[in-house]
Amino acid sequence: MRALILFIFFPLLILAQNKFEYKKDFDNILKETKNKKSDLHYDHLLKRYNNLDSTLTDKQVLALLIGFTDNKFYKPYKDIQFGRNLYQMNDDKQYNEVIQLGDEFLKDHPFDLKTLFETSYAYFKTDRKIIADQYLVKTKMIFRAMAYSGLGMDENNPTFALNPTDGQDFLKKGFSMKIGKMGSGRDKNGDFLDILDIVFENGNTKSMYFIIPHATKKMFE
Repeated sequence: MRALILFIFFPLLILAQNKFEYKKDFDNILKETKNKKSDLHYDHLLKRYNNLDSTLTDKQVLALLIGFTDNKFYKPYKDIQFGRNLYQMNDDKQYNEVIQLGDEFLKDHPFDLKTLFETSYAYFKTDRKIIADQYLVKTKMIFRAMAYSGLGMDENNPTFALNPTDGQDFLKKGFSMKIGKMGSGRDKNGDFLDILDIVFENGNTKSMYFIIPHATKKMFE
């Protein structure tokens, strides 16, 4: 029931055509996020994102995700546990504590999907549905940017993921997919991939690929 409550806020996302190539575009976009004259400048885009600016393009939101990989607060493997703790606190009905901790964490980790979902849920359970929806709007913006980055159908057209578990949330909460086997691999350039099998109702499976070398570089920090 809980998963349904979260999912009903999302229309089915339409997968975009591939407009991003990691090896060719990642470093260039990261450079642009530091250029104050660029329409991809990180600080300017972040203000618009926090204001739920609906005119932000998928490319601009993707630039935000890429820009955050160079942020001192970007510690993707350490941060996974924070979202998991919020999930347990919500299960224990500690909603006000989740809101307090979640909002504080999001000041420095604005694109953490698990924290966005769990904080939204806590607001929802305390009858603040308008605020809850605002957090889900942000998750939808992130999902659309991920879809824009690549279809994820094979290792040479992977989907960008900021966090090692974002691929799971993308499939389960963005598309209501069931995930089976999980593994890892590398694309033709040697960049690290998370590989997730989605399981269809007839038992067939399809592997989906998420590119995360920017995250693995932070693994031991």
